[in-house]
Amino acid sequence: MSNSTLQVDVEKSNGTLPNVATHPFGEIHDSSSQVSSKFTERDPLITPPPTIWTKFNARFRFGKIILVTAGAIGVFVVMFIVLGVLDVFHNKRYQNEAGISIGKPKYPGGSSGAWETNDMSGQGDGTYYDPGVGLTACGTQFTAEDNIVAMNEHDFGSWPNPNTSPTCGRCVIITGPNGSQKAQVQDICPFAGCGRGSVDLSPAVFAKVGDFFDGRIPITWKQC
Repeated sequence: MSNSTLQVDVEKSNGTLPNVATHPFGEIHDSSSQVSSKFTERDPLITPPPTIWTKFNARFRFGKIILVTAGAIGVFVVMFIVLGVLDVFHNKRYQNEAGISIGKPKYPGGSSGAWETNDMSGQGDGTYYDPGVGLTACGTQFTAEDNIVAMNEHDFGSWPNPNTSPTCGRCVIITGPNGSQKAQVQDICPFAGCGRGSVDLSPAVFAKVGDFFDGRIPITWKQC
């Protein structure tokens, strides 16, 4: 019997078991008695210091929504301030590239007659816009080279679906300071830019009846 076996027998007789035993492949340690201290404690998570945003979010129930909304409003406010400083709102080039006419009517306006009786006519402001920015109120698509006009809301008429309005496709003769030109009604000019009797013209039509430098010109029109 070897010395190691004798040692184990002796310890058994004393009622104790060894923590370390000799093994042909080396020492065997009792894992329950040796636990590394680095596994017994966990490093605390690093928490960043509170900011005004985290405090606000913690204080109010809908803090995140309020902050996002306030941020979006702030962006728009800054944008409009910058556009105002650059005088974009009074720049006819930007207005026309946006496809809208902005501003109060300049010349006396009015209209008479009816589309159904082919005696519709009127007078007012003549402005211009680019119809190629999207579909027209009549559901059609044109370019700046096409002879079309956007009739003011009053003379266009109120229809549940403008696409089916009988005003669409009506032929009108526009007369301005520099001449006259035939065109089709294919769009609506909102009250913000066109009063009763006023018409928003495509660049092709405006070039025949007025000067682009003027922006707004006095016109008369009648049904073809």
